[in-house]
Amino acid sequence: MLIHLKLKIMSAKIESGLWTTIWREKKASTAFAIDSLVSLDDGYVTPADSTTGASDEPPLGIYLGKAITSATVGTYLYSNTALVPVAVPIGPALFRATASGALAITSQGMSYDLASAVTVNEASSTYGVVTCVKYVSATEGIFSFSKSIYATVA
Repeated sequence: MLIHLKLKIMSAKIESGLWTTIWREKKASTAFAIDSLVSLDDGYVTPADSTTGASDEPPLGIYLGKAITSATVGTYLYSNTALVPVAVPIGPALFRATASGALAITSQGMSYDLASAVTVNEASSTYGVVTCVKYVSATEGIFSFSKSIYATVA
């Protein structure tokens, strides 16, 4: 018997548009998942979360480096500030991401918050960080950043 399993990998993947890669210092002792959404916190790159979009934590882009965890023992990368690569939108730019709620075709054009660095929170729109551009499924969509701060970080 052949069983086919489709595993859903939670991440944010660049879909299309205008992106550039910048290198910014990451926050020390902070874990990063591959292809995760990031924001700025006190000038340092940090994983995006449910408060991304608040005036003190603007969205930045998608982290392009390798996974960084506290188990990354003996490396400079986890415990210190270090330059990390981030894809930043510089024009119309889209990314594919997982949604925690139940996206629908009517979600297109709606702005949402983030639940985590890899998940859009379809049930919240306090900060309106991302906008659903295309419905893919109840748990996945194509999004754009509703706010871009590229001009202030380049």
